[in-house]
Amino acid sequence: MAFISIYVIWGTTYLAIIIGLEGLPPFMMASVRFLVAAIILLGYSIAKGEPTPTYQALFKNAVLSVFVLVGGQGLLIWSEQYIASGYASILVATIPIWLVVMDKANWKYYFSNPFIIIGVVIGFIGIVILFGDTMDDSFLDPTKSKNQIVAASLVLVGAWSWVAGTLFNRSRPARGSIYSNLGWQLVFGGIISLGISGTLGEFPKTNFSEVSLSAWISILYLSVAGSIIAFVAYTWLLTQKSSAAVGTYAYINPVIAVLIGWWYANEEITIYQIIGMIIIVVSAITINLKRGQILKSK
Repeated sequence: MAFISIYVIWGTTYLAIIIGLEGLPPFMMASVRFLVAAIILLGYSIAKGEPTPTYQALFKNAVLSVFVLVGGQGLLIWSEQYIASGYASILVATIPIWLVVMDKANWKYYFSNPFIIIGVVIGFIGIVILFGDTMDDSFLDPTKSKNQIVAASLVLVGAWSWVAGTLFNRSRPARGSIYSNLGWQLVFGGIISLGISGTLGEFPKTNFSEVSLSAWISILYLSVAGSIIAFVAYTWLLTQKSSAAVGTYAYINPVIAVLIGWWYANEEITIYQIIGMIIIVVSAITINLKRGQILKSK
């Protein structure tokens, strides 16, 4: 059930974001999503009688929210205004690549294996192919292509941000339960996203009374399923299974996202993007499996 949660729920969140964007601007939607999930989690923590977090724990959760929620999720939501959900999911699948590149503490394990180095190189070749296809379109529609390139770049920045937050959390975990820590991360993420929303001029574009039922359902789905159920399942799985097994979500999610985007939203993907997707997924699988074997032997 936990594996199904991270495979299916995180794979469907890309399309849910597209639907949610029909009702609210990107960072306003992110703020609502995070704050709704925060109320649920902190309410649960209070009902359990969990202690008040220390200032140190609050600071760590605030830092983590900037990287994982605002950077990793906020930028993804903004970018899906301009790129297809399946396309975005493939770019997010580069997370295993960034993990190898950025996890300096384990470099001697990663780069002692030639397959890992090859995997990183292949992954970046796949990204170049994806960008090349988008750049070719610039000769037909420069304005649209520019937005797509910026959006794709920000998704990659978001993937980097997610990994940076993950490494920070692994080296400096905050005390307290997963429910309390995640709840406070969502509080900070919601407040920061709200501030960014105001800075980007989204307030005048926001009219909650005009948000459709389907958009509200999508945002609620992102809050409960995406930010609570799947994340808790993911964290629990890391204590039960190898990181290589749990990390398979990184390349199962794009398959789910592409199929649902094609089936529900009629999203089209070019042959070059398909080739780039295959290359990136192969790279992610190679790096993730080899990384799991190395860490297990360690």
